Amino acid sequence: MLSSAAALAETLYVHDKLYVPLRTGISNQHQILHKGIRSGTALELLEADPESGYSRVRLPDGLEGWIQTQYLTDSPIAADLLDQATSRLRNQQAENKANIDQLVALRRQLSVLSDDRQTLSQLNQALTEELQKIKELAANVIMIQSQNEALQTERKSLNAQVGELQVAVDAISSNNDRDWFVRGAGTVLLSLLAGFIIARRFYHRRTNDEWT
Repeated sequence: MLSSAAALAETLYVHDKLYVPLRTGISNQHQILHKGIRSGTALELLEADPESGYSRVRLPDGLEGWIQTQYLTDSPIAADLLDQATSRLRNQQAENKANIDQLVALRRQLSVLSDDRQTLSQLNQALTEELQKIKELAANVIMIQSQNEALQTERKSLNAQVGELQVAVDAISSNNDRDWFVRGAGTVLLSLLAGFIIARRFYHRRTNDEWT
């Protein structure tokens, strides 16, 4: 009794999978062309006979025959709907996973780009400072070049002045040589004249002494 009560208390479910035969005519006495068309199979309706309760259909493989109209419906069965929903759910889950993976990849790429942006910013700052130094050096070069040109001009002017002074020195040296020559000649003449005078006096004195 307990076993019977336990069996009566068990929950059961109606099996929703049916296999309907396909016949050559509109009665159970006609030959079976297909022993079991599974529920949910899509059929093409060719003809309906409400009096007999049969409909002539065509299978996906092209086979034609009669089947009881009560097993036909214009909407997919629950199992197929569930399979479709399950398939859509799986596809959605796969799509969601792909979106999540893409989002993670984009976040990683964004992090890398952020690091690259910071690196480029630092590089840009370094290049800006280097450019400023180059500008300063260029300004110094221009100033040095200007100073060099001024020094070149001053050097040419000084060379010209040195040339003029050299000419003046040469002229002065020539005049000095002439003056020294004249002075030397005058000194010699004076020496000769003095010697002559002294010799003459000495001669006259000696002559007077002899007369005396």
